[in-house]
Amino acid sequence: VHKELLTAASPFFAAALNSTFAEGTNQAVTLPEEKPEIFEWFLQWLYTGSLTIPHANGNHQGSPKYFLLIDLYALSDRLLTTPLSNQILTTIARLSEATNSVPTPSDTWILYDNIRENSPLRTLILDLFAYKKTDKLLETHKDEWHPKFLRELVVKLKRPGPEAIERHRLEAWRPRSWSCTRACEGCKDTLKPGSSADKCVLCEKAFCSECL
Repeated sequence: VHKELLTAASPFFAAALNSTFAEGTNQAVTLPEEKPEIFEWFLQWLYTGSLTIPHANGNHQGSPKYFLLIDLYALSDRLLTTPLSNQILTTIARLSEATNSVPTPSDTWILYDNIRENSPLRTLILDLFAYKKTDKLLETHKDEWHPKFLRELVVKLKRPGPEAIERHRLEAWRPRSWSCTRACEGCKDTLKPGSSADKCVLCEKAFCSECL
């Protein structure tokens, strides 16, 4: 692999190969935990600038093998290759739309065990499930979904949409003490004293910043 390409695309490799540590001295970086096929996919992107989906990237039902893209995203996130990460997000969104599919239960375990919290990929997949109204799929699927994924999806589904928010006349509000606080109308989390929130001047319903 050409060093110039690696260091230009990846701050991770740039820091490692230009350091005074063993990696910089030996001009070699070992990634023992990475899957060879996923790293080869990364190299394909590195040399072409495009993300080509393998023809075999589908299961027996014809749905995309999202776990491969999730694995590639995890690698890209560790290597700090933001352009690749963004391409993966776009690819997953397009595949989901084109095939009318969403990731499987086993995919959610990879997503929540291997992908960092607050990652754009987690947000995207939650959005896909919420948009496609997959509540029946969740109830009838025989495999087990990651429990944290289910909790975050339930919270997202309960949050009010833009139209519901627009019906309120909101103003900035902070609960001064536990006695005057209340639960967010969207996610139902209790608003802690001193936390930033908004409250409707008419009905006095409150919303946390994440639900607005």
